[in-house]
Amino acid sequence: MAVTKMVSPKAKCKWVNVKRPHPDYDVYQINLLLPAKSKQAKDWMAQIDNWIAEEVKSSGKKPSEYVPYKEDGDDIIFKFKQKASIRGKNGESRDVKIMVVDSQMKPCNVDIGWGSTVKVSYSPIPYTVNGKSGVTMYFNAVQVIDLVEYEGSDTSGFAKEEGFISEEPSENPFVTSEDESTSDDEEDF
Repeated sequence: MAVTKMVSPKAKCKWVNVKRPHPDYDVYQINLLLPAKSKQAKDWMAQIDNWIAEEVKSSGKKPSEYVPYKEDGDDIIFKFKQKASIRGKNGESRDVKIMVVDSQMKPCNVDIGWGSTVKVSYSPIPYTVNGKSGVTMYFNAVQVIDLVEYEGSDTSGFAKEEGFISEEPSENPFVTSEDESTSDDEEDF
């Protein structure tokens, strides 16, 4: 399969890391959701299955158990990723940035939140590793059609209220900054 650029259908998204790579995996990622019963989802899954079958046939290996889509209730989740840095043929690494544009193709700097409607520009890349063959959908750009802004990772469940306002700095004592490191003398709880 030749490397080709493709564009996904419009879909709602979740698990979005396009401004910064995911901190645990050092990859950019975005997942698109399409209704499982939709023709678009069925056609797209069939296309991906064909890419995998082509790689299995050319490699003579078994198909990988990892496919870039999965059923999730009434939806199919299509998974895209991109490495945070790529090593070129000359051996040098370069950092990757994901381009984000609005509905009119104007570059923008927004925090895309779950439920935004987007399109993804991607390339299906076949692989054979450890005797298994498959396809990974690497993406390099996102077009935001309908933005739902990411509102942060506040998991307390609270909302702002009238009342007491602290005069202390607004640093969260439960979160350490990326610049701080734990000394070897400190105990883990």
